[in-house]
Amino acid sequence: MPTDYLRRVFRWLHIVWAIIGAGICTLLATATGGHPPGLVFVPIAAAIWLAGHILLWASRRLAIRGKNAADTGSTASENWPPTVILLLLLFGIVFIFGLSGIVWQLLFERDRLHELAIPLAVWLPSSLCFAGILLRKDWSRILAGSGFIVVAAILLYEMIASLVRGYRNSNTEWLAALVIVAVLILIGLHILRSPRIKAFYSRSWRT
Repeated sequence: MPTDYLRRVFRWLHIVWAIIGAGICTLLATATGGHPPGLVFVPIAAAIWLAGHILLWASRRLAIRGKNAADTGSTASENWPPTVILLLLLFGIVFIFGLSGIVWQLLFERDRLHELAIPLAVWLPSSLCFAGILLRKDWSRILAGSGFIVVAAILLYEMIASLVRGYRNSNTEWLAALVIVAVLILIGLHILRSPRIKAFYSRSWRT
């Protein structure tokens, strides 16, 4: 993937993040009512917005390094597969907001540190996937694909457990849950088996 391609992709990501940050800060600054007032949270939102731009800059550097390390010389790996881009956005959002939440809890809610176990269990593998995708490490593909399947299995387990406990759910709720499980499994299998995604990660794969 040429450096120009990366530059264009991350330029658009910077623009989108800037629009989102400006919108949130404007909403907080103009919000009326509530306690504390929304204006109090503007510096926090601005700090997250700035951290996001720094993260994008660092991500581009990692992506260039990963491209150079895993250059296959094949046109199949010149552009990022759409699935990989969506995964990068998903794990990037989890990373930046998860890190912000963890730092907030460490600084201002130390009496609730025991509640960090589950957020950390989600944030750590997501952060690893985020870095691994940028560096084109094949283990990140396996970790991401397996992660979707594991989440589907957990959701399916919760559905079965609710049946055993005798909870009553409507047919619509069951159907929605089954669809979500099926979609998660299909996404996981696609990540694990797609030749194009494999070609993006490693020298040893070709489309």
